[in-house]
Amino acid sequence: MATQAEVKWALKRPRFFPGYLQAFLGALNGFIGYGAYMYSWSALVSGILRAEAKTVTRGDIAFGAALGRLEGGLEAAPAGYMIDSWGPKYMSTLGFIVAGIGYILLGLWLVKAGWWIWLCYGFLIQLSMNWALYTCSNKIIAWYFIKRRGMWMALHTMGAAFGGMIMTPLAAAVITATSWNTAAIATGVFCFLGAVVAFIGYRNRPPQAYGLLPDNDKLPHERTKEELEAAKAKGATKVMTADDFLPDMTIWDGVKTRAFWALAWQGAFAGLYAFTFPTFLTDHFRSLGFSLQESANYMALYFPMTLLGRLAVAGLSDRFNPQIFSALASFGIGVGILFTAYATKERAWMLLAYAPLYGIPMGMSPAVGQHLSTTWFGRKWMITIPGLRSLVDTPLVFLGTLAVGLIADASGGSYVTAFTWLGISTSIGGIGLWVIGKQPKVIAEARRKAREFGIHMQG
Repeated sequence: MATQAEVKWALKRPRFFPGYLQAFLGALNGFIGYGAYMYSWSALVSGILRAEAKTVTRGDIAFGAALGRLEGGLEAAPAGYMIDSWGPKYMSTLGFIVAGIGYILLGLWLVKAGWWIWLCYGFLIQLSMNWALYTCSNKIIAWYFIKRRGMWMALHTMGAAFGGMIMTPLAAAVITATSWNTAAIATGVFCFLGAVVAFIGYRNRPPQAYGLLPDNDKLPHERTKEELEAAKAKGATKVMTADDFLPDMTIWDGVKTRAFWALAWQGAFAGLYAFTFPTFLTDHFRSLGFSLQESANYMALYFPMTLLGRLAVAGLSDRFNPQIFSALASFGIGVGILFTAYATKERAWMLLAYAPLYGIPMGMSPAVGQHLSTTWFGRKWMITIPGLRSLVDTPLVFLGTLAVGLIADASGGSYVTAFTWLGISTSIGGIGLWVIGKQPKVIAEARRKAREFGIHMQG
């Protein structure tokens, strides 16, 4: 229920559609969150493994990452329900605060043991970042954009790419000049900036609560007489929007669909790459004989390529089936990981070529994945139902993530075998999504009805 102040403000249409600002703020928090959460962490991992070699193993790091995946599966459904019910503003704010505390505690290194990493990174940081980042901002994008939702979801994820380009080499430079502890504490303080952005800038209600429509469409009283008569000629008793066609799908209805199990398959096999590969990528390059700074710079090469992937999604996913792009992204990421596994210092061209092979499909993956979930399940359950599938794929993701670190330890610090297995499993996840997935019938029927009235409805 809109407040009196909101209703009064809504009587005057703003010159600048608020959805554009929300997309920018989501990109800004992607820069902050992913720069700290995934990419600074990769440099920190290599620094920790060298400085704390007597107390920390790659298995400890992998268990911390696996613990986060386990938490992500267990918390996905309740966290998704809270985001869908309470709104993304406060959940994102809380997530960034908890992550900042986790990084500061990690940097203080109060207990010099592997389990301190499990607590700080595996529990506090990943527990909070599982919901604080694009899970929240994608909810806002889905509220404000329908016709070009895929484009805006892709564009607002570009912040993560810039975060990787800047934060990974910067974290390596800080570690080289000072220590990994200083870099971890600085990363924690940086996370608090994300909390400020979310609390001050994010909106917690759809545009209708402010007297606007998604995509900055015209309100009924702003439409011309011809537009109103055209709608009535198609049988509409009012000016219809996509919201009028969303079906009353329950959570259980979603779980029973092939779409749900296709996403579970993709998550179980392809979900391993998302955190495991970037976590160990800097250390992989160090195992080839490069310095920490050189390794971080090589890792940063793929981030500009992710921009190309996001632009491809922005330009094409609204025109074609997003299932195609999501399956291709997972398959392509697997190929890129395999290529990276067999690169060496002597084969420098492979180190350069890995960037587009991995980076372009990696850039496609997050935006098109959320776009696909929204298309298949509608905006009401776009977070909750896909969150439930995490409960299904969590055991495999947990064991697979842990296996990467243990295999690397058993291989004397080499990641060739671990990355080979990771690349194959990721490609299998993409193939399964394409073969198994199918849009739920109730959503397909809703889209058909919407088209009869000339309404573009993606979710």
